[in-house]
Amino acid sequence: MGWSDLQPAMGGEAERFQAQLEVKLVTGGSPVVFTGNLTRQVGSKLAFSASLSHLLSDQANVTALLERKEENGRRVAALGAELFVPGLVGLRALGLLQQQGQLWTNSLRIQYSLLGQAKQAAHECSTSQKLRADSGSDGAYRLELRHELHCTQILAFSHKVQLWHEEDSGHLHSQLEVSYGKQWDKNSNKRHLRVSQTFKNDSGPALSNHFMEFVLQVPERQVDCRVQLYHLSLRLPYVESSSHLKVQYNGRPLFVAGGQWKDTSRATLWKWEGVLNLDSPWLMVSAAHRLYWPHRAVFQAVLELTLGKAWTLKDLVVSVGCRSQGPNREGKIQVYTAATTYLRVSTVTVLAQSLFHSWSELESAWNTAVQGEIHAENSRDRKILNCWLKGPQQELNLTAAYRHLEWPRKTQVSLTAVWIGAQGQPRGLQLEGELEELRQDRTLYRKRGALLLRHPLHLPIPQSLLLQETFTADRRHQRYSLETRVVLNGREETLQTMVLGCQAGHPYVCAGLMHPYDGKVIPRNTEGCLVTWNQHTSLALLSGLESGVQ
Repeated sequence: MGWSDLQPAMGGEAERFQAQLEVKLVTGGSPVVFTGNLTRQVGSKLAFSASLSHLLSDQANVTALLERKEENGRRVAALGAELFVPGLVGLRALGLLQQQGQLWTNSLRIQYSLLGQAKQAAHECSTSQKLRADSGSDGAYRLELRHELHCTQILAFSHKVQLWHEEDSGHLHSQLEVSYGKQWDKNSNKRHLRVSQTFKNDSGPALSNHFMEFVLQVPERQVDCRVQLYHLSLRLPYVESSSHLKVQYNGRPLFVAGGQWKDTSRATLWKWEGVLNLDSPWLMVSAAHRLYWPHRAVFQAVLELTLGKAWTLKDLVVSVGCRSQGPNREGKIQVYTAATTYLRVSTVTVLAQSLFHSWSELESAWNTAVQGEIHAENSRDRKILNCWLKGPQQELNLTAAYRHLEWPRKTQVSLTAVWIGAQGQPRGLQLEGELEELRQDRTLYRKRGALLLRHPLHLPIPQSLLLQETFTADRRHQRYSLETRVVLNGREETLQTMVLGCQAGHPYVCAGLMHPYDGKVIPRNTEGCLVTWNQHTSLALLSGLESGVQ
């Protein structure tokens, strides 16, 4: 059976509704009774309760109450609940939610027991949260958040979390703290974590100024880490900037780095200066850089470097310089310390319309000075390339040349290489070619070509070879000849002639050979002619040996 009642709103009170229900179940023993009640007041209250009798060893019941109210700008919502099941569970919960302006708070408390201890609350868990967010008229924003959880049965789960955040036009700061363990609510608790970050911006129209910090603290693990980064930049009257990074671990510097840059360049002047410093437990670095470039003809750059700890290097200087004046160019590269010169390179170059000349010198800590020179000329009738290289014990000279004359018409090509070893004895390779017109007119044309080769190498060819050929065309006497002259090693001369002509209407061919070798197979002096008396019927052969008969 049951009943309900509805009371309309009147006299400032809200509408109210009540209902009750009772159910009995008779099975031969004590009747099982279920009773339920519901009360609702619109906008402010809601209550519910239910009980069950004569089914378990004791009465089981559940109740719940929800209330809401608002006064003086403060809104409150409360929740209460109880649950009891004999021999199984006993629970009591109380919750509260409040809001006033920008502040929100809520809490929940639960008391419970299990099994045989269901009637008496043996354990308790509670949690609470707090949230506040404020925004100012100046653009500032603040946020605060707090959370707590505590359980008597599992103390390791108890903790407290706090978060703060502040932000305005040039500043930002956030901090997170976490405390946990059995002593979670005590200030002396070592089981906690703290993380914070800060950012500042104090920049202006011609200034950039930034600062950032990050902090991590875990006392239980003996961890205290702090990272700071600072940057400053100026843009007037010139550009200058500096940056610094610092990392601390447990109060000791772990890593420190800093850099500075300065640019004082103007319209036609480039001038830079920079410094970099780095310090860590393993390596120390200090570097400085300077660049000076006033105009196109002058350039100078210097790098200074010092290393410490893992590698040691003190006051290393790397210098690069270039200078030009007219056709002259000069460049230098030096790598040195106060005690040692690691590298020194210098070069002087002359560049004209048809002339190139370069002189260079290289010296390092691993070898003595090496000098080199390159000379090149390029004109219509003359081309020369000369390369010279000299080391501490050896020297190499290489020359290639081309010459041409229009009158008398003559062309020369040569290649010469001279090598001087440690003993001071020169050894050379010479290759020359020449083509010359000796005479040219209406009746006589003569041209000579020569090829000369000299070398000191052990090859299956002579160390000295001269090959010379002369061609003669006698138009008046209708006679054409080719003379070939070969000289081996400056002593062994071989001469071969070939003549083609026509006399009295009779064509003839003559050939001759003269050599200094053994004449058993081929006579040392041999000449022969072939004359055609009649083109269809007869030939005559004339020959001569060493006796000279024709």
